[in-house]
Amino acid sequence: MKKFAIMLSLFCTLLYSQEYLNVEFTGSQFKNSPLENIQQITFSPDGSQIIFEMVGGGTGTEPLESIVQMTFGTSGLGDQSLPVELTGFHAIKSGDAVTLFWCTASEVANSGFDVERLHSDITNWEKITFVQGHGNSSEPIDYTYIDDNVKGLQNLKYRLKQQDYDGTFEYSPVVVVTVDEIKTPITYQLNNNYPNPFNPATTISYQIPEEGLTNITVYDMRGREVAQLVNKQQIAGHYNVSFDASELGSGVYFCKMISGNYTKTIKMLLVK
Repeated sequence: MKKFAIMLSLFCTLLYSQEYLNVEFTGSQFKNSPLENIQQITFSPDGSQIIFEMVGGGTGTEPLESIVQMTFGTSGLGDQSLPVELTGFHAIKSGDAVTLFWCTASEVANSGFDVERLHSDITNWEKITFVQGHGNSSEPIDYTYIDDNVKGLQNLKYRLKQQDYDGTFEYSPVVVVTVDEIKTPITYQLNNNYPNPFNPATTISYQIPEEGLTNITVYDMRGREVAQLVNKQQIAGHYNVSFDASELGSGVYFCKMISGNYTKTIKMLLVK
């Protein structure tokens, strides 16, 4: 059946005169070649091998069972950029909690991130949560996760396992948490709430680089104020605030932060 599917795919390719043959193997390995360089594709007598005969001589063989799919396009898979571009990943430890921040510049088929942790009491990485991705996006997206189960743990390390919808994945660089001191931020930032969607409460993290009046207010779809979470003078630092929507109905809400000359609004989804 697999042999038939490959031959049918090859026939369609020749019919529509595409330019590249892209072959995906198990383990997310890829090979690609211009069709003009391929003279003939056949199978071994027992059907276990696929044989690529190249123009000008040369033959390549691959086990049929190792091929996931064969597709065709105007460019090779090797020319494609990474589907999810991670532009930053860092961790801040305060007391018995570690807040993780990361950002993507763009996303394609992003299912989400496994957050993995390593510390001195274990020898293998452990998955502590899954943070849902945004699928496809051409805009920067901020993510936040608070690990509040680190009391007594030493030599903490974290990494992200970004997963696509098709199961392929990439690991982020590892961040190391070694001290309790909170580094003073250099920019204002309101991060996306976590979890989102939520029911009935969610946590919102933010940072301010200098002392000043900070206001964080939640509005409904009609622009009506439903909660004022912060409205006070604060020193420079990283903060978390909880929004409890137990008395509100399901729907979209907007959280707006104003501090200094900085203003940002994020969208939150309450599902009951």
